[in-house]
Amino acid sequence: MRSNMKLLTLTFLATAVLGCGNSTNNQTPDARTIHEVDAAIDAPAGPDCFTGTATTHDQLINACPDPGVTRIMKMPHLALLNPDGTLPPLP
Repeated sequence: MRSNMKLLTLTFLATAVLGCGNSTNNQTPDARTIHEVDAAIDAPAGPDCFTGTATTHDQLINACPDPGVTRIMKMPHLALLNPDGTLPPLP
């Protein structure tokens, strides 16, 4: 039993040392590039909303508001909140 534990520990350490090498000659990226533009502080901002005629659900919910709209106020009705904004005690 003790020799099995030593063998398991040795195998684990050998795998860790060999698997975590510091090789810098890797020519293939780990994952595909998601954004082509650098996200630096001085990078141009991307569009915050969809412009044009929305034809899909994503385009519709991300559509730009009319130019005259400066702020959209949503007043949801949260039935469980007390008048002071707290939740009722658990049952």
